[in-house]
Amino acid sequence: QLFKAGASQKLPWIGEFKAKKESVNALAEIKSVEVFLSELDIAYAVKKSYFELYQQRAIAHILNENKQILKTYEVMALAALENNRATMSDVLRIQVQKNELHRKIVKNRNNLEILKENFNRLLQRDKTIPLHIPDSLPLLDTLRVKLTVNQHPVLQKISKKERLYKAEKELINGSKQPKISLGLDYILVAKRSDASPIQNGKDILMPRFSLSIPLFNKKKYQSKLNQVQIKENMLKDEFKAQQIQLEIAIAQAKLDIDNALVTVLTAQENKTMIQRAIDVDLKAFETGILDYDKILQLQLQKIRFQLMEVEAIKKVYIAKAKVSYLSDS
Repeated sequence: QLFKAGASQKLPWIGEFKAKKESVNALAEIKSVEVFLSELDIAYAVKKSYFELYQQRAIAHILNENKQILKTYEVMALAALENNRATMSDVLRIQVQKNELHRKIVKNRNNLEILKENFNRLLQRDKTIPLHIPDSLPLLDTLRVKLTVNQHPVLQKISKKERLYKAEKELINGSKQPKISLGLDYILVAKRSDASPIQNGKDILMPRFSLSIPLFNKKKYQSKLNQVQIKENMLKDEFKAQQIQLEIAIAQAKLDIDNALVTVLTAQENKTMIQRAIDVDLKAFETGILDYDKILQLQLQKIRFQLMEVEAIKKVYIAKAKVSYLSDS
C-alpha cells in the first residue's frame, strides 16, 4: 500500500435540510423586520421635525405681522400724544411690547435655522439645502386615521421568532437521531516482487458505511429543547404585552389629536372675536380717544391665540404621525 485517500458524506435525517432552511429564512425575515422598524423610526422623526418647522415658520409670520401692527399703533400713539389724546405711558407700553416681539422674532429665527439643519441631517443631505414649508396644513386630513396594530412590525418580529424557535426545535430533535455516513476509500497498491498473489499491484476502491448512535447525550439535547421551549413560551407573553403597549400608545395619540383639534377650533373662534373687538375700538377712534392700553392688551391676546392655534395644529399632525407609526397603516 503506497497511498490511501478517502471521502465520506453524512446523510441528513429526514426534515433536517428543511429545518435548516426554515431557520435561515426566519433569521433573514427577522433582520428585514428590524431594518423596516429602523426606517419607521426615521420616517417618524422626519415627520415630527417637519411639523415643528411648520410651527416655527407660522410663528415667524405671526410675530412679524403683529410687530408691524404695533408699529402702526406706535405711530398713532405718537401722533395722538402731540394732540394730548394719548400719554407717554401709552407710547412706552406699545414700544415695550414691540421690543418684546422683536426679541421673540430673533429667537424664532435662530430656532428655525437649527430645525432646518436638523431636518436636512435626518434626510442625510446638505444642511444648507432650502426647504419648502406650506403656509397652512389642512386639518380635514387628520380625521382619517387607521387605528389597528395587528400587523405592526414589532408584532411581526415576535411572530418570526416563533417560526425560528420551531425550526431550532426541529434541528435539536434531529441531532438526537442516528447519523448515517457513506464513504469511499481509494488505495494505491504497489506490485509485489516476492510473491505473485491474484491481482498483484491492482489498486483498491472500497466503499464505506457507518452508523453512529448518540447514547449519552440525551440530557444535553433535552436541556437545549427546554431552553428553546422557555423562549417560545415567553413569546406569547411578549406578543400580548407589546400589543397592549401599542394599543395604549395609539389611544393616547388619538386623544392628543382630539384635544388638539378642540384647541384649534377654540383659538380660531377667540382670535376672530378679539379682532372684532379691535375693529370696534379702532372705529371708535375716528370720533374719540383710543384706549391704547385696552387695544394693546387685545392685540397681545390675539397673538396668544394665534400661537396657540399653530401649536395645536402641529400637535395634531405629530399625533397623526404617531398613529401611523404605531398602527399598520
